[in-house]
Amino acid sequence: MSMKNMRVAVLSSTALRHRYFHSVIAENFDLRLALVQAKGNYYQKQREESELVRQHFSDISAAESVEFMSRLNSSLVPPREVTDINASALVAEILEEGVEIIFLFGTVLLKEGWLNAFSNRIINLHLGLSPFYRGSATLFWPFVQDELECVGTTVHLAVAEVDAGPILKRIKPDFQVGDTYYTITNRLIRQSIDTLPDIASRYLAGELVPMPQAATGERAWRKADFSEESLRRALDNIGSGLTEERIACIKRSRKCRCSQ
Repeated sequence: MSMKNMRVAVLSSTALRHRYFHSVIAENFDLRLALVQAKGNYYQKQREESELVRQHFSDISAAESVEFMSRLNSSLVPPREVTDINASALVAEILEEGVEIIFLFGTVLLKEGWLNAFSNRIINLHLGLSPFYRGSATLFWPFVQDELECVGTTVHLAVAEVDAGPILKRIKPDFQVGDTYYTITNRLIRQSIDTLPDIASRYLAGELVPMPQAATGERAWRKADFSEESLRRALDNIGSGLTEERIACIKRSRKCRCSQ
């Protein structure tokens, strides 16, 4: 079967990057339904207490707009917003549509209903390099820890545990001179979304064998861990922009713990 004829659904959230995700999936598969659930304002307290945090989220939005807005498919049918992505009625509706594969990006943790109905057929894009960085804001924490060699995303099969499913592909950024936190992360997200159809197609054709995640003992980061102090450390570690020397150093470091 042609991938263009493969019936799929998307479960995601409402940010601009998620809309771009819908566009790319729709261009490569037969997208039957796109269901989105808005996220809560997890960092409201930190924003209220810190001008630096407020500016950070403003800069994220600006960089996201630059990376994704002009690339959106203007003819894309708007996704449907739901209050509970885990509602059993939604699982039943998607099954009735004959959907074969679910693409997942940026939702709450899926429950048994989805996992049982689509075992090994839910492909998740995780914004973090698993198993080294799991949990919340996992593109952010490598900057805090000064481990830019561990910046990356992971395409994996969804399971009940957070970001723990068998891995199809890890994607790392192509660092460029002058890069900042905002350019690195948004370009990496776009590159990951762009490569997802090929990764999924190879998996469905049996050309990619899912790789179980090794237990590393790494912590899973929580939303409550984010603070002005951690943000300041992240921005200080990246500085005003990457230099050739810093990029060479990062590439050498990739041969260490995040080289799996």
